[in-house]
Amino acid sequence: MSYLIRDAKGQLLGMLPDSLRAVGQAAERHSPAGSRSAAIASGQQYAVPPYTVGGAMLEVFLDGVACAAGQEFAESGEPGALSSAIVWRIAVPQDRDILVRSK
Repeated sequence: MSYLIRDAKGQLLGMLPDSLRAVGQAAERHSPAGSRSAAIASGQQYAVPPYTVGGAMLEVFLDGVACAAGQEFAESGEPGALSSAIVWRIAVPQDRDILVRSK
């Protein structure tokens, strides 16, 4: 299943990648545009499915576009440790879709 991204007028902007939940390959957290009560500030932690820090286990998407670790977000915790948070290095407005996968 994929998620269609539309603006307030209903125009198609894009599509989030297909979900892997149905086949049990990854844990996901999806936060649709408009579902958060406030923007996420740069430097703010954000809850994600559990992952091993530094294990190349996370995929982070904003409006279907892959984010780069170290640029748009940073993993939270010590290398090799289990974590369930990332830290945004950019501000994320309320009208952006977020999808995080932990493989």
